Amino acid sequence: MSVQYNMKPLPALQTIYGGITDGFTKNDFELNENSRGIVVPFLLKEFLSKYAYLPVNRQGGSLRFFHPNLMTVMRLAAGNTEFSLLCIGRIGEFQIAVKNEASEDPRIFLVKLDAQGKTKVLPSDDIVSELIKVMICNLLLTMKSAVIADKPEDAVRLLIENGVDLDKIEYDPKLSREYSLNFSEETHTFAVAELVKGEFVRFFFVKNN
Repeated sequence: MSVQYNMKPLPALQTIYGGITDGFTKNDFELNENSRGIVVPFLLKEFLSKYAYLPVNRQGGSLRFFHPNLMTVMRLAAGNTEFSLLCIGRIGEFQIAVKNEASEDPRIFLVKLDAQGKTKVLPSDDIVSELIKVMICNLLLTMKSAVIADKPEDAVRLLIENGVDLDKIEYDPKLSREYSLNFSEETHTFAVAELVKGEFVRFFFVKNN
């Protein structure tokens, strides 16, 4: 049984949507880069150019990425050091920002105004690709075929049924929470593992019809 293990976000979305795309245009990015200096990180640019208008980025939940027209540069100071953050989206009451736009998959910062109106910047161990994987998981869990396996015996049974080898599921110990996307080509089923500090805490399975 052929299984794609630890899928990157964009190939996973290509599988989910069957090659359908609907996103921001090349012109949207170029106009903002040339006129406003908004340089969108490579991976996020690829995601938004293909899937920005599809439900994965339009689910009405708390997590979404902005159109380049709505992205802004914040200039902040820490001690004697000044730095800039590019706000690329929103999660709940926080804005999502990145510091190094030149990185393909930069680390995320969370930004909000405190009660005194001051800007508060919280570092995160998340990266852009992990946030996209969270969006993919949110999308998959809205599908009627989604089955959450909280009990180990249920998870083991479904992993075996879909030919997924637990030992081939990888994780990054630098991330406190992450998701591994695995797809059984024979059963057309996503087997998603949720890990916290390298420990499996939950699996869910979604048939991709």
